[in-house]
Amino acid sequence: MWPIYWTTSYTSTHVAGPGLNRHPNEIMYEGCDCGMASCNPQCPCILRYGANYDNAGHFLKGPSIADSQPVFECNASCKCGPECVNRVVQNGPQFPLEVFATRRKGYGLRSSVPVPKDRFVCEYAGEVLTLEEVKKRTREMKLHDLNYIMVVRESLANGNVITTPIDLTHIGNVGRFINHSCQPNLYLITVRVDNDIPRVAMFAGRNIDAGEELAYSYWGDHTPQQAAASDDKGRRSKCFCESKTCQGLLPCSEDLYEPGT
Repeated sequence: MWPIYWTTSYTSTHVAGPGLNRHPNEIMYEGCDCGMASCNPQCPCILRYGANYDNAGHFLKGPSIADSQPVFECNASCKCGPECVNRVVQNGPQFPLEVFATRRKGYGLRSSVPVPKDRFVCEYAGEVLTLEEVKKRTREMKLHDLNYIMVVRESLANGNVITTPIDLTHIGNVGRFINHSCQPNLYLITVRVDNDIPRVAMFAGRNIDAGEELAYSYWGDHTPQQAAASDDKGRRSKCFCESKTCQGLLPCSEDLYEPGT
């Protein structure tokens, strides 16, 4: 049971938000017929996009995957077992995670044991929203409300962009406690399992010590510009990551705000 600071309904994976006309756990993809406990390199799921993990669960494609191939794990239609080498994110966190009180950032998340580089830590899982719903929630936010909305943007080879808003404000997992750092120790990868709704997986960007705060960059794959140059109408909050490369202010998605707001 989570302590009293857990005021959100807990979910281990995505759920459908208001107006979403599909279920995030819908089974869309065909599966492999390996019939083994774990798929081998000749499995169609691995041949199609290449191996995602080694036998110890290390992610093999690295943080540059944003500019490379998509990541598909074996799914509910596959004939391999739950311990398959191509089932990592869907099996949940493999390291004991703890919520703790930080000095200036409210609550944070850490692991009680060391986390090796490129190992999976946890998902950022919550309500998957429509663009209309996420804009509505953004408009209704008060100045000092905590923002747990992540807008995932994936660029396709044809120039199109897939946008998936995820909100952990009301329903979410422990990912909501992971703070921003301008010098993060986690990187984010979008992973598909049963359908094309992305699961946002966080992996260790380096060896992480036991008790070290876990953090990712809210800037995503973009190179942060000096936030001090513009306060974006006061929408950005101060950054307290205290890293040597701190930008001073947190980013925000300006396209979620209506013109003039």
